[in-house]
Amino acid sequence: MQSTGVVLALLFLAALALMHRRDRSALRAERGKLFDACLALFERYHMAQDAVDWPVLAGTYGGHEVRIAPLVDDVAFRKVPSLWLLVTVKRKLPMTGAVDMLARAHNTEFYSPADGLPMRLATPHEWPRQMTIKADRPAADLPLAVLDPHVKRFFADPRAKEMLVTRHGVRIVYQAQGAERGEYLVLRRAVFRNVQLPATLVGSLLDQAVQVCADVMKGNAHGQA
Repeated sequence: MQSTGVVLALLFLAALALMHRRDRSALRAERGKLFDACLALFERYHMAQDAVDWPVLAGTYGGHEVRIAPLVDDVAFRKVPSLWLLVTVKRKLPMTGAVDMLARAHNTEFYSPADGLPMRLATPHEWPRQMTIKADRPAADLPLAVLDPHVKRFFADPRAKEMLVTRHGVRIVYQAQGAERGEYLVLRRAVFRNVQLPATLVGSLLDQAVQVCADVMKGNAHGQA
């Protein structure tokens, strides 16, 4: 009788392990479809996906080296988690400083370099009020005049979160999706269902970052118009 109980327990554990592997496999496959609708945008691309993590895409777009990394932000308490897209265009720019523009800062933006930049700059009058600007040098040494139209356009979208401009290129952060509210409030699980990035969205974000690079390139050594 005791041996029968042991066998049943082992069978139960084996069934649980099988279900766990099946669920992880399904989750990996679902997340792996994130970029399916926009792959035609790239001249070449490579995707890397660790275990059940979201895939990261690196490739070339319009001749530019780019990287798109999804990131789940579930740090803030009582705030529904977000799936952010970190869209980077790598290009050497004629500026010596770094400037980061962050919307609606909550001091939980672990993905942002803002805390590591020593200077807080005044927000220009016509820029969004809920914006924190951090830099490593005074405003006069940064391409704020060149960035003006790009900042106004990008942050007019309530899903826009951050724009970082350095001598290595431009990175923008955008909310791809919010987690399922009901599941998070009840189970505290960050669940994102059937997320596939539309080609129009990805193309728009890449075009904006590329255009920021192009306009900074047109400026002088400090990116001023």
